[in-house]
Amino acid sequence: MPNIRPRAGHDLLTGIDSVLSRLDTPEPDGDGAAEFLLIALVRCAACGDIPQVRAQADAVRFAAALLRDGMTERAVLMLKQARMDLLP
Repeated sequence: MPNIRPRAGHDLLTGIDSVLSRLDTPEPDGDGAAEFLLIALVRCAACGDIPQVRAQADAVRFAAALLRDGMTERAVLMLKQARMDLLP
């Protein structure tokens, strides 16, 4: 039977992509983006993927904190790096 489950970190990658597009607007909503990232982390944890993508999950968690503190540019850099690390 083939494994049809997405690769580890799929939910994080989807969350990062969504947040990066939200932050590319003239007035980004940092708090809303941070919440969306935390939801992506919860989904990733629920799938049991966190051990395989621990470094990227930590980066996403830190980026969410940066977004809440208004440090959007720094958060975007962290998210872009985590995204690159999650790509196959």
